[in-house]
Amino acid sequence: MNNQTTKLADSQVMTGDDRTRRAEVSAENSEAADETFGQILQLVRVVQKGMQSIDDSHGLSGAQLLALWQISAQPGVRVAELAKALHVKPSTASNLLDKLEVRQLVRRERHGEDTRVVCLHLTQAGRKQMMDIPGPLHGRLRGALASMPAPLLANLRAGLASLLDLVSDRPETP
Repeated sequence: MNNQTTKLADSQVMTGDDRTRRAEVSAENSEAADETFGQILQLVRVVQKGMQSIDDSHGLSGAQLLALWQISAQPGVRVAELAKALHVKPSTASNLLDKLEVRQLVRRERHGEDTRVVCLHLTQAGRKQMMDIPGPLHGRLRGALASMPAPLLANLRAGLASLLDLVSDRPETP
């Protein structure tokens, strides 16, 4: 084999031209990845800015706000289900709920004989607080996503799912 070719497998040979094309594709992917990373950071900043505005005016963190929205949308949701919806561990959700309970925005109810099962509900103060805060369905990001053409939104969802699979430390689900 000469210095212009590299053996890949018994039936494949990569020539110098193939290596050059791969290097060009790799450089293009690297540039595209850097640009995409910048766009993701820009999107994160937009979301953080919106959450900060709510935090400043209502004294709620972004995580607390998301928890309230989820409980508002699903009264009686269980702690484990809330944790899954928020993409956090149940212990993290429980700590978050402790803070909301101290502020008298949520209440935990135990049902049936299994006292380990805790259902979550907004208190009257929690419902009032939610009426004063724009819901996630009315946010700029959700509005922008809803206005995207369906094929483009489907491609975005598929791309984000792939990205999350690549960076996730969670075990894969079937």
